[in-house]
Amino acid sequence: MLERWTAHGDRHAAHRAAALALERLGRSPGRIGWHLVQAGQAAEATPWVLKAAETQAALGAYRDALAALEDVRPAATGEGAARLLSLRADLLNACGDLAALDAYRQALAVAPDPEGRARLRTRLARAATQHGDLDTAALALEDMEPDGGSNDGDLLVAQGTLALLRGDVDTAATAATEAWRRLTLGGPVDLRLFDLVTLQGLLAHYRGEWFQRLRLELRTGAERPDLAARLFDSHLCVAEYLLYGPTPYDEVLELAAQLRRTAERAGVLRAVAFAVALRGEAALLKGDLDLAESELTDAAELHHVLESPGGEAVSLQRLAEVHVYRGERERATILLRRALPLARWSLVGRCVLPRIYGTMIGAASDAESARAVVDWAEATLGPHEQCPFCAIMLAVPAAQACAATGELDRARRYLTTAETVEARWDGTAWAAALLEVRAAMARAEGQGGPAGQLLTAAAELFDGFGQPLDAARCRALARSISVPAPRRPRSGISATR
Repeated sequence: MLERWTAHGDRHAAHRAAALALERLGRSPGRIGWHLVQAGQAAEATPWVLKAAETQAALGAYRDALAALEDVRPAATGEGAARLLSLRADLLNACGDLAALDAYRQALAVAPDPEGRARLRTRLARAATQHGDLDTAALALEDMEPDGGSNDGDLLVAQGTLALLRGDVDTAATAATEAWRRLTLGGPVDLRLFDLVTLQGLLAHYRGEWFQRLRLELRTGAERPDLAARLFDSHLCVAEYLLYGPTPYDEVLELAAQLRRTAERAGVLRAVAFAVALRGEAALLKGDLDLAESELTDAAELHHVLESPGGEAVSLQRLAEVHVYRGERERATILLRRALPLARWSLVGRCVLPRIYGTMIGAASDAESARAVVDWAEATLGPHEQCPFCAIMLAVPAAQACAATGELDRARRYLTTAETVEARWDGTAWAAALLEVRAAMARAEGQGGPAGQLLTAAAELFDGFGQPLDAARCRALARSISVPAPRRPRSGISATR
């Protein structure tokens, strides 16, 4: 026993000595912190571990950073505890973990100053909104007002987003206008602008003013090239409202062509690429695959030249859909694998990644391969990488894939997600897609009659939204269900006459 105790003490001393040596040499904070933890000095390790975790968080290694923080969390005190709990809440939120809400509450309990508490309350509200908990978001933002501090922009975006989701468009617009003034007036461009421009685009869509807004932002893009990419990348999500809503596709094609001409005259090439991609998407959904292929190929090349990975990823993903409709699954898969890393490292990854995985499911050669893509998406795509609106582009095909392999509980979970998102997409063709999902689940449960009725209803809805390829697919499936299986002849009686 004494020998074991001595060896244990020696190991602690060795780790302590290693930490001191690494500190003198200016080595990695993560290595120094790890040795101090192994030496039994978690409190002393806390600042080193925090520094390492902040670096990991900046690189996107959220789970690694969380694991490192757990080693010292019980020992952290004072300012160190406040920093640790705040960072932990942000990391859980980045991972899309619902535990982030409680983590923000824990961080609030030890936040040392009013500015820190305001920042945490704002982030709690944003996290709650993303999870659909609007009551918690409202409580977090209660009595908060801009005070001239660095949190004002985030606060206004949070207030505006909550107001929009509650149907208070006027309040949302007021908040968005003020947020724009504070975030762009002479200040550096940062990632917060993405959420703000998306909010402004959604508001413009609700008011039927989206293309007018794009034309106004052409001027901003010409005057401030540093804003151009973020302005138009931020509209990728809002464009889906237009593409899946009641606006006729011929009208979208013409409006996109007008936007391109205006952007070319203004010299805002990023807007040109956006307009070409939008035109290609409209052609695809309209069923004009040749025009879609031409426009989306041009859009992908333009975005590539402009070093715009998000726009290139969207163009490649939609081009892959063209090949899926043509039955060219291998060509589609090649394009999707090109799009995947582009999307992951772009500003719009959370909007584009779900749709890439969703198209991969559709491009799979059989039911088991499609289900494997669902597994892959779950393993690599955190909920924080799924836009509250664009997540439906994965949820719908994932639910169908799970139903096709008999995993009905899993399919129902994806259907619930799709239903939640579709409620935010009120008045779009996604209502037809949900009918198609319910038909797939009915078929899996052996209910052929109801499945056929759901598919017929879905086809009629797709027709109403001008999506003939999707309508034709549903009708073909409905016909395949309605064809009765050959009847076996009764014993001793011929099947023919």
